[in-house]
Amino acid sequence: MITTRKNARVVLALVSLVLFIALYYSKNLSFSYDFESFFPDNDSALPFYKDYRKAFGHDNEFVLIALENEKGIFKKDFLTKADSLTKQLKRLPFVEEVISPSNLKKTSLQGFASAQIPLLHTQDKGLYKDDSAYIYKSPQWKNNFFSADGKSICFYLKSKDGLSKNKSDTLAAGIKRLISNLKFDSFHLAGRIFAQSVFLEKLQKQFALFILISLVFVILLLWFTFKNIQAVLLPISLIIISTIITFGIMGALDKPIDIMTAMIPTMIFIAGMSDVIHFYTKYNDEILAGKNQTDTLKLIFKEVTQPTLLTLISTVVGFLSLCYSGIKPVRDFGIYTSVGIAVAFLLTYTYLPAVLSLLKAHPQPFPKGRGKGVKVFPERKDVGGELHKLFFWVIRKGKAIALITSLLMLASVWGMFKIVPNQKLLDDLSDKEPVKQDFLFFEEHYGGVRPLEIDITIKDANKTIWNYEVMKQLNVVDSFVAQTYQPGFMLSPVSLVKSVNEAYDGDYSLPRDTTDYNRDVKLIAANKNSHNFRRLVQPDGKRSHISAKIKDYGSQIVDRYNTQLTKFVNQHTDTSAIKLTITGTTNLIDLNNSYLVTNTMQGLLTGILALALLTFIIHRSFKMVLVFLIPNVVPLLIMAGIMGLFHIPLKASTAIFFSIAFGIATDDTIHFISRFKLELSKSTSPLRAFKHTYAETGKPVFLTTLILLGGFISLILSDFESIRLFGLLTCLTLLVALLAEIVLLPVLLMALFRKMKS
Repeated sequence: MITTRKNARVVLALVSLVLFIALYYSKNLSFSYDFESFFPDNDSALPFYKDYRKAFGHDNEFVLIALENEKGIFKKDFLTKADSLTKQLKRLPFVEEVISPSNLKKTSLQGFASAQIPLLHTQDKGLYKDDSAYIYKSPQWKNNFFSADGKSICFYLKSKDGLSKNKSDTLAAGIKRLISNLKFDSFHLAGRIFAQSVFLEKLQKQFALFILISLVFVILLLWFTFKNIQAVLLPISLIIISTIITFGIMGALDKPIDIMTAMIPTMIFIAGMSDVIHFYTKYNDEILAGKNQTDTLKLIFKEVTQPTLLTLISTVVGFLSLCYSGIKPVRDFGIYTSVGIAVAFLLTYTYLPAVLSLLKAHPQPFPKGRGKGVKVFPERKDVGGELHKLFFWVIRKGKAIALITSLLMLASVWGMFKIVPNQKLLDDLSDKEPVKQDFLFFEEHYGGVRPLEIDITIKDANKTIWNYEVMKQLNVVDSFVAQTYQPGFMLSPVSLVKSVNEAYDGDYSLPRDTTDYNRDVKLIAANKNSHNFRRLVQPDGKRSHISAKIKDYGSQIVDRYNTQLTKFVNQHTDTSAIKLTITGTTNLIDLNNSYLVTNTMQGLLTGILALALLTFIIHRSFKMVLVFLIPNVVPLLIMAGIMGLFHIPLKASTAIFFSIAFGIATDDTIHFISRFKLELSKSTSPLRAFKHTYAETGKPVFLTTLILLGGFISLILSDFESIRLFGLLTCLTLLVALLAEIVLLPVLLMALFRKMKS
């Protein structure tokens, strides 16, 4: 036990050594927003997508550029600048292809030969009227490269696959510079490289913001509680050391800081401070009561260590339940946060008593009438006095409390069934954010930005994509996709055949007979070795795909559309010959959301069962298991009801919150029950034991709840909606959990110890 000055110096030397090593490895830390790291890695959809990507390239390595001209797009000066931009963009590093209105071609038949001629004659004003008439009558150009209102055009830039963060930033800066130099009326940009940059910039700013707000709040709260600079500096230094050690471990393992792990300092501040507060409150009370420092520390190790160890287990179980997730950043968040909380616990019982042993305690005399042997509890006007009143109010209103809780549960269960799982790509960003506004512009004028990818595999050994019967079935699927998803930039084998048929017959449709169809396919086959052709159809004709951009309807609506598509394909195609599979990055993100919700609920159930088993082992009573679980499950049910009633969607952030909130909320229940058990062993009267428990644990319970609220309130200030929702729901849960702790838990314990009623 760390009560001697010699032992204290040894402990502090070891802590200093570990801190130095952690600081050394912390220099390896970096910020990252790896979009693909959030793909579910325990599902067959990911290997399939990787194989699909190998065949046809990345579906999210693109940039959409919209240029506006208020006087209309068919103006020579505007189109000349657009053509200049096209040529300059091609020269940028990491650009693979640029498709724009100024370089689009259409097939023209000249005698018995075909030729590719410009779709838009940018330098010949006399042809603008004919070009415009052709463009706006053809479904393959309108709302793809030309807006319906005639005031903007769109570029499609294909970047090289797998660009790193630095290369993406270089390309993004180059695109913005070129567009700005040409001084268009207005322009809009969409693509991963722009969204990624915004996310990382905000992530870095908020990482510091969360730490600062949590630190300031905790300092103020500790000062107003203890009015002692020592009581402020020691807990704060402990939490800072815990955070540095945790990040040192991350740095040593080359784990970057992402949108999830950016919350780790806040989590350590919140969960770690709980044990520190219980330790220091007991220490402060005993010193003020006149006990010497050595005896006080021995008493703390005897009475406080066990319940704080149990709270550590409950909190860690909550975070480790995230390991059920198939998403690596979520698992890492659960693991490293658990490590940080465990480090904070170890420092609470090593570093903290070591420092206290080296510092001279300064006991303060009791106010008049509050010395030993004086029954001050009934007459106190401070927090203890208020708790005394609340204790007897709870005893008198036990039945009413039970009835109100039951009614709240019924309402919460009703609201819970209204929860809808849903996730959008840029949910996290405000509608006022420029990148989000650009995103919405493309949804309004060009079909959208969200990739839709459908793999086409020919299973029949005797057929290929170019078989007429196969193409007719794919044409039906194409029409269904166009009608259901309302996409833009749709590309498929069918659209390729239609564009050739339009050159021959002036009709953008699939030929009605095999003679015309074979004529079109013959012309297409002449280009089958080109790079662009290979990105659409494999050389053997056995595999192709439908690629489009759609609005970000949200995972709920897209999932409904996908289900309709699957049903339609099964009814209208020969599934023994053709296999269509929905894939792509956004499909994986939707699966991610679905799995995360399921896995988090499994993790939460596992956490509840683990803590129920632990409670039974300690107390040897199924009734005590119920007494422990009910006050902690009730807040979660109420939050689920609130989510349903206020239409808060169930997604990654709101699903994760349940496991974490349960792990944190159980802390005070453990302290309360552990103290009650201790007081019961000292007293013959359960009522007296209960009253002492209320007085002993009430103050730290209120204080830790305030600290938890202070930490999570900082998350509500985040620019990311997922983090804001996480913070808001957790704050509400903690408030409800506090009420359950001081109101419902006593009622349950009274029901268990019925002798108290007498």
